[in-house]
Amino acid sequence: MTETNFDTLFTAYRRACDTAESARGYPHLSVKRITREEDMNTRYRCVVAMLLACLLSAPALLSQGASALFEQGLIKENAEGTLNDAIAIFSRIAGDTTADAAIRAKAQLHVGICHEKLGDAQARGAYERLIADFPEQTSEVTAARARLAMLKAPRSQPSIGKGDGGLRIRSVPELKPGGLSRDGRWIARVDDDGNLAVEAVGTGAKRMLTHSASWDDGEFADLARISPDSTRVAYSWFGKLTGCDLRVVNIDGTGERTLVSGDRDGPSAQTEIWPFDWTAGGRFIVAAVAPGFRNPGRFSSRLVRVSVSDGTIDLIKDLRAPRPTELEVSPDGRWIAYELIVNPDRDKTRDVFLLSLDGKSQANLTAHPADDRLLGWTPDGDHVLFASNRSGTSDAWVVPVEAGRASGEPVLVKRDFGPGLPMGITPQGSLYYAIRQQLADVYTAALDPENGRILSPPRKVVQSFEGNNVYPAWSPDGKHLAYIRRVSPTPNSEADLCLLSVDTGDCREIHPKLGSMGRMSWLPDGEHVLVVYRGIHSVNVKTAAVRTLVTAGLGFHSPRCTPDGRSILYEDDSREESGEFRVMSHDVDSGKAKEVYRSSQQIIRMDISPDGRWVAFLEPADAALKIMPPQGGQPRVLHRFDLDKGVFSTSVAWSPDGKYVYFTKGGGGKQGSFDLWRIPSAGGEALRLDVAAPGMENLDVHPDGRRIAFNSTEVRREVWVMENFLPAVGRK
Repeated sequence: MTETNFDTLFTAYRRACDTAESARGYPHLSVKRITREEDMNTRYRCVVAMLLACLLSAPALLSQGASALFEQGLIKENAEGTLNDAIAIFSRIAGDTTADAAIRAKAQLHVGICHEKLGDAQARGAYERLIADFPEQTSEVTAARARLAMLKAPRSQPSIGKGDGGLRIRSVPELKPGGLSRDGRWIARVDDDGNLAVEAVGTGAKRMLTHSASWDDGEFADLARISPDSTRVAYSWFGKLTGCDLRVVNIDGTGERTLVSGDRDGPSAQTEIWPFDWTAGGRFIVAAVAPGFRNPGRFSSRLVRVSVSDGTIDLIKDLRAPRPTELEVSPDGRWIAYELIVNPDRDKTRDVFLLSLDGKSQANLTAHPADDRLLGWTPDGDHVLFASNRSGTSDAWVVPVEAGRASGEPVLVKRDFGPGLPMGITPQGSLYYAIRQQLADVYTAALDPENGRILSPPRKVVQSFEGNNVYPAWSPDGKHLAYIRRVSPTPNSEADLCLLSVDTGDCREIHPKLGSMGRMSWLPDGEHVLVVYRGIHSVNVKTAAVRTLVTAGLGFHSPRCTPDGRSILYEDDSREESGEFRVMSHDVDSGKAKEVYRSSQQIIRMDISPDGRWVAFLEPADAALKIMPPQGGQPRVLHRFDLDKGVFSTSVAWSPDGKYVYFTKGGGGKQGSFDLWRIPSAGGEALRLDVAAPGMENLDVHPDGRRIAFNSTEVRREVWVMENFLPAVGRK
């Protein structure tokens, strides 16, 4: 150390000491004159003390830094999908000998996981290093051994040889998700405006096939599939929420015609028809017919064969279950592979089935307690590719089939395939698939309630599990901000309820025994929150105890409790015989519910005033923000939205004094930017506040009126392709 650096360090130390003493109330300390030798001795003692303090505190500081860095790595791995960046971060943590051994071992494990996702051979070395370097970290070592066992492919899970060049996974940024043609040249999809389009694989060149869609009018295309010869496209078309047609159009946009009309059985039937695939010769379309999602009989669907020439419908099989989410006809046209939820009343676990085209023969291909998802047929028709979490992660497997049944054990082809949605497999054996990410984070902003000015820009208040935090809600005493985390590190938990302390910033996790909770709000007692999961439930924030309040109905949007705690308002999507959506009031004591309002479209956003006299709600059918008494009655319009320009709202919230109603205003779908507005509850001019965010929703104003919370939601859709992963026998 040079004398100059030594003097600087010592001077800084003395100043720090002087400042500390002054802060304690000793601003006038007597100073004794010391000799140069005494001064130098004092300097050395001080520097030694400083260095010791730094050395003693360094591990804790580095450990905190490693934890924060680890979370950034998880974001790169899981949210952004930039695996090489994630590997760099995890490798840095694992190699930091000053960091805590536990976080280093976790990082080393994720180095291997990322290499696996990339299909790299380095994964094995990463796991072996973890086992050698961190033997005391038993949990990570166990996970590494399990993954090594899968990579080494024991006899119970045989590996298969890949073609020349090795497995490759790459992004296809020029394409958007949709249905891939069998020749791999086209993708049929729904465009941003709701119309049907096709895109050329390789260039991304787009051709519009329909032109009359309007989200506001309820006119739009949905599931689309291209014929085997790539000359026609079959698709679902929804019209004004009254029915769902099955239509066919030539791939050049000409010759559009309706095969099955949505109102053929009358609007009250509320059925939907989904074209999943064509038969080999292109003469028939295999479709699923099911009650609409608002219909109480939604757990009953049928597979049908529709004649392309005249629209004649023949029943293949009554599934007596929710409609499949994936279905594909075999290359020879004799068999249908589809996935189905086995026990819809219990969980969402799926199996993959093989069904003959005439519906007379069926076999369960997977028959496993795990969740199995169909990915498609191999080009030769001798194997079915599926995704399964049977090994602890969502992996890609292939099972040989013969005569409509499995002819061997499933074989692992790709670890950590993930949640990709299949688009189709090319004749060369390349699987195109889509990844949909909905990134949501919780923000707060300071505001002046007197004049409606924003005092500070929105700040992201939750730094952990970024992209997965929604439904912020201030506690009645204002001491906590509750929110729902859509992913959970806790085993057997799909979502966590989190309480963030306003004073300390500490976060406490609550794990109620529910699934993917949503639509949260506080009860007036400050000890319970309302959440939605297949009904409305009350959760004790201290004990995590759950009390089920409402199960009859669908949707259960915006559950809000009156200030006296006696009634809960919510929207019911079931529509029943009226065909309309209803706002219901549930009596907490008696358990009975009564209708207080109805509309031809969903009312999914509402809030009750602090004095309990009014409920503010957004009514899309009238393009308006309205208020009415919670007991029902004629509503009063506060503000109208210009739907002709695509302007609408996503959220509404009262100010604590009841003088104002805050709401969002914007357009362009959930991906568009929304502004924050407020309007006097007595009526008057709406005021735009200086806050904007993508997909701003779930507004909630702090009890002091000086802070507002919301979550910003952004949806990302990507297309990826996995190449050279099938066995040689699965290729043409």
